[in-house]
This record gives sequence, C-alpha cells and structure tokens, in this order.
Amino acid sequence: MKFTKHLPVFTFACALGFAPVAFAQTSTGGTMAPMPNSTMAPAAQAPAMAAPAAKPAAPAMKPTELAKTSEFKTQAEATAHCPSDTVVWSTLSKSKTYHTSTSKYFGKTKHGAYVCKADADAAGYHEAKN
Repeated sequence: MKFTKHLPVFTFACALGFAPVAFAQTSTGGTMAPMPNSTMAPAAQAPAMAAPAAKPAAPAMKPTELAKTSEFKTQAEATAHCPSDTVVWSTLSKSKTYHTSTSKYFGKTKHGAYVCKADADAAGYHEAKN
C-alpha cells in the first residue's frame, strides 16, 4: 500500500492524537498497537512537513518593456523629457508598435502614451506600417 498521497493527513491526524488507519485498538486495555504487515512508519518516525516556499520577488523590468517613467500623457511632457529626440505615440500593446506625428493614429488610439523614439526602439517597438 502506498501512503505518500496521504502523508500530510496522516501526520496531521497523529499530531492531533487520532489513530491512523494502519493502527487498531487491541481488545485488551484499549491501547494502540500497530497492525501486522503494516508498511507505514509510526508517527514518531514520520518525516516533518516542509514549510511552503516563499513567494518569489517581483522580477526586475525586462529590457524589452517601456518604463512607466518614460510614458507621458501629453506631447509637451514627452518633448520636455527628450528635447533632442522624436516623440512618438506608442500603443503599449503586444504588437509593440508606435506611430509618428505624420500618422493618422498619432495620439488617437484608445490605449497609448507619448514616448521618446529612442526609448521605444530600445524596448523593441517598431514603427507602424500604416
């Protein structure tokens, strides 16, 4: 009989003082005695439960993501942040596209932000084809 699936329940039951399935009361005196041919270890020899693993720390920002600090609500804010660079409208989606000022979608999509072109290129974004 394999009891590996039931080991946590067995350990918990032993800690509370309940009799495990492989043990039975004897007819005399009512004390607990192991059943013959039992393959389970007594509660004293049962391995201790491991503590749950701690949650891993949040991963650092990937180099292919735009930083929240480089996203701006207005074109003027983006221009002030990167005066020597072109400002583009990033869609901030899985498509990783951006629109230049000549595009009809520049600043018009539902989700997006103004970013510096160099930041967008470094994050793996590319210019939209339309």
